[in-house]
Amino acid sequence: MKRFVVLNLAVLMAAAALPAQSIFDSIRTPDKALATVNQTLEGTWLMELHRPGGLSPTLNLITFHPDGTAVASTADGTQATNHGVWVRVGDRKFLQTMYLFNFDTNRALTTVVKVRINAQVSADGQSIKGTTELVIMDQAGRVLNTVTGGTYTGVRLSPEIPGDFYDFQKVQ
Repeated sequence: MKRFVVLNLAVLMAAAALPAQSIFDSIRTPDKALATVNQTLEGTWLMELHRPGGLSPTLNLITFHPDGTAVASTADGTQATNHGVWVRVGDRKFLQTMYLFNFDTNRALTTVVKVRINAQVSADGQSIKGTTELVIMDQAGRVLNTVTGGTYTGVRLSPEIPGDFYDFQKVQ
């Protein structure tokens, strides 16, 4: 019995010498944990679209909303604002589907396009790359063509400090 008491006292004294630790201190092993950052597309990105068929690359601004929706504008002037949805499907990997209208030079509607997209965000969360598949339809929804082979790259946009930022902060 004395041996049991002495052993228990030794364990208690050793525990008292250690810094206090809670479940929150020991539940994670930082050197073994995988980062969970960059698992979202949320924010605004500038993309360069490389369309198949020899078309020139074009720029695109897209904003991904937290609810899984997206809105984009293409710089070539032939399309209306693009609207779509996105979902995370893996580690820094996403699926996205965008919908847009194409117009001729007189701004008459020519086709409706559904763009299916694979996306992967870089480990630092600041760049993106992907592939595209276009489903081109007439106004009645009949599929006219499916075009694969498009790619894109892009960068996440962030706020920048203007030259008068610090002076402006002093204004009452």
